[in-house]
Amino acid sequence: MKQFITILILLQPLVFSIPQNSPKREMRGVWIATVENIDWPSVSGLPVKQQQKELTELLELTSDYHLNTIILQIRPAADAFYASFCKVF
Repeated sequence: MKQFITILILLQPLVFSIPQNSPKREMRGVWIATVENIDWPSVSGLPVKQQQKELTELLELTSDYHLNTIILQIRPAADAFYASFCKVF
């Protein structure tokens, strides 16, 4: 989460210098990584309520920076395949 906040602080001049005539459809987003707790959750083994609180704070922060896209990496190990979709050869 510290890296995420650092990145947003570094991008602050860019965010607040968006011209008033910016395109109607423009993607301004952030990637929230979960690998080794880079951005979220802050540490492994947090209770669900604490994880929800941290994620809510991150989402509110992205709203404060007027971002309109959030890419939340949920399964970094590529293990989200389900048996019903996999064909064994």
